[in-house]
Amino acid sequence: MPKLTGQKFAVALDIDKSETRDLGPLNDCGWTVLEPRHVAGDPWRYREFIQASKAEFMVAKSIVVETNSGWFSDRTMCYLASGRPALVQDTGLARLYPIGEGLLTFRTPDEAAAGVEEICANYDRHCRAAREIAEAYFDSDKVLARLLDMLGVA
Repeated sequence: MPKLTGQKFAVALDIDKSETRDLGPLNDCGWTVLEPRHVAGDPWRYREFIQASKAEFMVAKSIVVETNSGWFSDRTMCYLASGRPALVQDTGLARLYPIGEGLLTFRTPDEAAAGVEEICANYDRHCRAAREIAEAYFDSDKVLARLLDMLGVA
């Protein structure tokens, strides 16, 4: 994706010393590999990392894509809540959440590259839309009220 788009991408990976040969291909393709403890070692560093990021790029596990379950990670919610757009592999999200502004999906590398281009071209709009999605769908008052209602505890 970095080579395809010309944008900077970073990934936090805990690479064992015996697996450092895996770093070469990542670096050759333009990825910056970050030490997870430095960017997510505690809740404050994790928040700072997300808020300093331009956007999230998320590739889902194949089983999640194949089942079309609508899954995405809690990390994606953190990005949206921080007013950062999320470009995520399509897992059937369109039937659950608004996509296209703030939350974009892709199925192919070309679609992912187009999503990166769209976010960069209209960044402020995507940031506002990301926060609006978080407020509309993941606000704790709404989520907890719905959960309590489902449990029969009001």
